[in-house]
Amino acid sequence: MTEDSTTSSKIPSAPFAYLSKDTELFLDLSGLEQVLSESNDQRQQAYDLGNQIKAALLKCRASLEQHQTANKKKELQDSLQALVQQALNFSSASASASDSDKDTTTSSGSVVRMGNLNNSLADYLRHQAYEHFIETGTLLSPPPPNTEYTDEEYLGGILSFVNFDLKRYVIGRGTHRDAHSVLIARDMVATLLDHLLQYDFRNGPLRRKYDGVKYTLKTCETVLYELSVTGCQEAMEAQQQQQQQEGGGASTEPPPSKRSKSEKSSSAPALKPSPFMNVEALEALRLRMVEKDELREKLIKKCRDGQKAAKQAIYALHRDDFDGAAQLLQQCEQCILEELEPIVKLEPNLRHGSYSNVLEEYAEAKLYQVWLVGKDNGGDGEDTSMIQTTVPAKVVLVPDDFSKIRLEPQEYLGGLCDLTGEIGRFAVKKATIRDKDNVKNCLETNMSVLYAMESMGRIPGNIGKKVDPLRRTVEKQERMLYELSLVEATGRNTIVAGVEANAEE
Repeated sequence: MTEDSTTSSKIPSAPFAYLSKDTELFLDLSGLEQVLSESNDQRQQAYDLGNQIKAALLKCRASLEQHQTANKKKELQDSLQALVQQALNFSSASASASDSDKDTTTSSGSVVRMGNLNNSLADYLRHQAYEHFIETGTLLSPPPPNTEYTDEEYLGGILSFVNFDLKRYVIGRGTHRDAHSVLIARDMVATLLDHLLQYDFRNGPLRRKYDGVKYTLKTCETVLYELSVTGCQEAMEAQQQQQQQEGGGASTEPPPSKRSKSEKSSSAPALKPSPFMNVEALEALRLRMVEKDELREKLIKKCRDGQKAAKQAIYALHRDDFDGAAQLLQQCEQCILEELEPIVKLEPNLRHGSYSNVLEEYAEAKLYQVWLVGKDNGGDGEDTSMIQTTVPAKVVLVPDDFSKIRLEPQEYLGGLCDLTGEIGRFAVKKATIRDKDNVKNCLETNMSVLYAMESMGRIPGNIGKKVDPLRRTVEKQERMLYELSLVEATGRNTIVAGVEANAEE
C-alpha cells in the first residue's frame, strides 16, 4: 500500500446526497421577505410614535396637577396634538400602501392600526376625557361614526379615565374635603355604569376595564361616607338623600344586567336625558357595537364551513380523489370570496383570528394539491379524473401564485409549513410499499422549505413555532430513507417509480 492510498483511506466520504443536482435548494421567497421587512419597519415606526405620544401624555397630565400656566398647558397640548395627528396620518398611509382599493375607515367606524397606536390613541382620548370632566363636570361624548377614532378606542379611553384618573381625582378631592366634586364624579360614574350594563362585553381588554367601573363607583361612595362621618356637611346630606332613595322601595323592573342577550340587542332601552353625558350618542355607539358583534358571530359560523371544506380537500387528496378535492377547494374559495371577504371589508379588525385560520387552511390545501398534480394538471379546477400520482409534480406555489385570494405573509407561511406535514404523510404512505424514490422526492421538497424558512431574517407571528416540527419531519424522512436502504439490503421487494421490482433480479 502506497503512502497516498494510506492517506486517502483516512479521509471520510462526502455527505449522502439527499438532494439531487437539479433540485432547487431554496424556494424563491425574496419578494415575501422584502414585504415582511417593510412591514416590520413600519411596525417599529408605529411603536416609536406610540412611545412619543405616551411621553407627551405624561407631561400634559402632570401639567394639570401642577396647575401650570395656560400658555405652558397650550404648548404641551399643541405638541401632543401634533403627535396624535401623525399617528392618524400614519394609520391612513399604512392602510393605503397595503391595500389601495380598500377604504381606511369603514361604515362601522373601524380602522386597522399598526403597532400599539390603537392603545396610544385610546390613552389620548382618556386624557381628553379627564380634561373635559375638569372643565365641564360631564363625560366626553363619543366621536361620530366614520371619524378618525374608533368606537373601541373611545370606550377604552373612557373606561381607563374612569378606572384610574377619576378614582385618583376623587381621592385627591377627598383629601381636600371637597365633597361637591366627589358627588359630581359619583353621579357621573353611576350614570355611566347604568348605561354600560346594557353592553355584552366579551372577554378582552374592554371587559376587564368595564369590571373596574363598579370599583370606581364604590371608591366614590366610600369617600363620601368617610367624609360624612368626619363632619363634612355636604357629604352628610348626600348620604341622607341616598338612604331616603334606597328606602323608597325597589323597582319591579329587572336590572339591565339580568336582561336576556336578545333583549339587549333587539330592543332599544328607553333613553333618559342625563346632565352628565350625551345619552343619544352613547346609545348610537352601543348599537354600532351590537352590529359589530353580530358580524363577528356571523363570520365565525361561516368560517367553519370554509375551513371544513379545505380540510376535507386535503383528506380527499390523500385518498387520490382529485376530482372531489378540486370541488371542495372551489367550495372553500366560494365561501371566502362571497361570504367571508365582504364581512371583513365591513369590519377589517376581523381579518385576524377565524378568517386568517381559514386562509391558512386554504393555502395548505391548495399547496398540497399543486404539489401533487402541478399547476396545469387539475390545479385550477380542470378535469382531474385521469390524474395518477405515481410521482408528485413537486411544484410549490409562491405567494404571487395566489391571485384569486390574497394571502398575508403569515397565512402563506403557515400553509407552507403545514404543507410539509401533508408531504410527510404522503412519504409514509409510499414508504409502506417501499417506494424509495418517492420518499426521496418528499424529502427534497421538505428540505427546500426548511432551508427557505431558515434563510428568512424574521418569521412573523406564531409561524416560528412551526419550524421545529418541520425540522423533525425532515429528520424522520431521512431516517425513513435509511430504513428503506436496510430493507433493500436484505433483498426484499422494493418499489421504484411505482413499479414493483424484486431486488434479487
